[in-house]
Amino acid sequence: MSNQHLLIEQCKERIGPKNLANELADLLGVNMDAAYRRMRGVTALTFEEIQKICLHFNISFDSIINYSGKLVPFQFNAMFGSKFSMRSYLENIEQELKVLAKIPDAKIEMTCMDLPYFRQFGFKSLSRFKLFFWQRSVLNLESYRHKKFDANEPIDEFEEVTEGIYKNYLGVPSTEIWAPETLDSTIKQVQYFAESGLFAEANTGNQICDDIDALLNKLEREAERGHKTITTSEGTISSPFKMYQSDIYMSNNCIQAFLGEKIFTYVSFNSFNSLMSFSPNFSKECNLWVEQIRLKSILLSEVSEKLRYQFFQSLRTKLLDLRETFNA
Repeated sequence: MSNQHLLIEQCKERIGPKNLANELADLLGVNMDAAYRRMRGVTALTFEEIQKICLHFNISFDSIINYSGKLVPFQFNAMFGSKFSMRSYLENIEQELKVLAKIPDAKIEMTCMDLPYFRQFGFKSLSRFKLFFWQRSVLNLESYRHKKFDANEPIDEFEEVTEGIYKNYLGVPSTEIWAPETLDSTIKQVQYFAESGLFAEANTGNQICDDIDALLNKLEREAERGHKTITTSEGTISSPFKMYQSDIYMSNNCIQAFLGEKIFTYVSFNSFNSLMSFSPNFSKECNLWVEQIRLKSILLSEVSEKLRYQFFQSLRTKLLDLRETFNA
């Protein structure tokens, strides 16, 4: 595929159902026939036209000229920039999952060094705590500086979008590799808030633990059945699910979304943010890494009843230890 075709394909991915020819005609100041000729590669794009297209569609020029080279272009949201919006960030995730849920052969594979936020958004107290923690302790927002966390207080601007993320995730077939340490960072965050007097009510820590316990119960049932399921007002959402236990320490959360032959790779950094690349070489390398971990892991879904029980009991033991610190 030529570099010009790669550029056009990336434009199509960003524009969605809109007519790309119309968009290019307006952007480049040409007629529809000229726009189509550029889309087909009959007419070569000029440097000025490429520049306009890259800026308009937020496409890295490196991703075109170095598509299979050693340099790997990434996309990310600048959390500490003045234009960053947590809601917009979450809406983008919801939209990406919504697209995946509608594609028959789409799937997700991920290593879960930390608790996946796809799952935690299905449990109100836990979801609200994570959102509060990110904004107070990671982003250091001034509006959160003197606030204490109240699990019963809805964070209105996020309730709908986080629910959408959770529902759409459950509609996408996925493979998850969990580890004995997957809960550790969340437990430490809850413990820090409790020890720092940042909970509005004495029972808040236990409310969050109740949600984590409910999450584990649902996850265990889904692993047993090999399916993720949720019943909504619109009907039942369900998709195939494979869960593995890895005893090898995983250094990051790696999420790969598969859409046919295309692979989008997300690597976590700075708590909840991620770097995204669709570079074939990089995605293939990450996929090989994930596959090596999977091959050395234990399949917990549908089989390995004893090992599945032992794994979840080990996580519940950590949760029980956390609860006991609240009552010490």
